[in-house]
Amino acid sequence: MKPKNIVYILVLIFFILACKKEVTQLFEGFQKPSNFPEPVYKFQNNNITKAGFDLGRKLFFDPMLSVDNTISCGSCHIPTSAFTQHGHSVSHGINDLLGTRNSPPIMNLAWSSSFMWDGGIADLDLQPIAPITNHVEMGETMSNVLLKLKNKTEYAQLFKAAFGSEEVTNIKMLKALSQFMLMCVSAESKYDSVMRKQQTFTTDEKAGYLLFQNKCNSCHKEPLFTDNNFRNNGL
Repeated sequence: MKPKNIVYILVLIFFILACKKEVTQLFEGFQKPSNFPEPVYKFQNNNITKAGFDLGRKLFFDPMLSVDNTISCGSCHIPTSAFTQHGHSVSHGINDLLGTRNSPPIMNLAWSSSFMWDGGIADLDLQPIAPITNHVEMGETMSNVLLKLKNKTEYAQLFKAAFGSEEVTNIKMLKALSQFMLMCVSAESKYDSVMRKQQTFTTDEKAGYLLFQNKCNSCHKEPLFTDNNFRNNGL
């Protein structure tokens, strides 16, 4: 085969793979894993769209939400560390100030009816207000965050795409953040595949699972591995 023809074939394969990748990355919105219970979040009040998710993701990683423009939600909820802040016993906020706890993960929040380590907030759409306004976390005010967003021209189009209007409001901002967080679903582990009858445990894995059921499952209830209760751990 001539070298020229080989180049043509390689280019054709590249475009086929690129098209295939684009198809597999189509946004499907929130999908309940078949082995999970029904979510408790009221999706009818905040329908997840790709534009809403994209806006929420940008907000989540934008340090402009902090008073000195240095700390974003993603600074403490790091994706590569299960959305926690690794390397610290407690989370660090603006000016390297220390909190009293480490940031909790944000996976599977659609099945939670209370938030924060002590359950002090009962509505996911209101939860971001706490870290944004906490003086050792992001140290900002909601009114000033709103002003910053309005002064950044790219956000007008993002809000329009997500909510049909360029008007930037706190309610829309918080709903967009919820849309991003709600899509962080942890359901692709070996355990989940076994529960969906897609795989089977090895002998050792099955023994470990039985041990877990006997010793740990009273608090870490399947399939979300929590009973959604709170306990005094000394803090």
